[in-house]
Amino acid sequence: MTRIVTFALSVLLPIAAFAEDIPEAHHIPGVPWAKLAFTAVNFSIFVYIISRSWPTMRNFMLTRRDAVRDALEKADRARREAEALKADMQHRLEKLAGELESMLQQARADIAVERDQILAAARRTAEAIQRDAERTAENEMRQARERLRAEIAHHALAIAERIAPQRLTGDDQARFVHDFVNEVNR
Repeated sequence: MTRIVTFALSVLLPIAAFAEDIPEAHHIPGVPWAKLAFTAVNFSIFVYIISRSWPTMRNFMLTRRDAVRDALEKADRARREAEALKADMQHRLEKLAGELESMLQQARADIAVERDQILAAARRTAEAIQRDAERTAENEMRQARERLRAEIAHHALAIAERIAPQRLTGDDQARFVHDFVNEVNR
């Protein structure tokens, strides 16, 4: 209703001002019938136009009001959804930070366990290598001793074969060879 009055005043005031500027109205004393008739006709035309267009304008305004209300409701619903989503994301971020810290601690623990396992395996490997080296050294020493004994026995036999015919009798030679061979075989 306020809009109609505002519209009527905004249209009628300029018309009234225009009617006042008619030169005949200033010189004729009495009631300005022409001005009054002109104003009445204008007002009647205005009322007719408003009454004919009122349902259309009313429907437009109602539709517009409903559209604005729907838009505001949608915006409010979207705002609430956005706030809920923001709260959910904030909760997830906090939870993710905790999970990340937990994962880091677990990774550190796993790394420590794996490091200890690797070090233990390396120690076992080093000990096995050392035992193998000791066994190999012992075997090499035994083989060297056996070769040395065999060579000494070979040289002793050669020396004995050269000296024995000159100094010993046949019985002595046989006895020495027999004793020497028994010693070497031990």
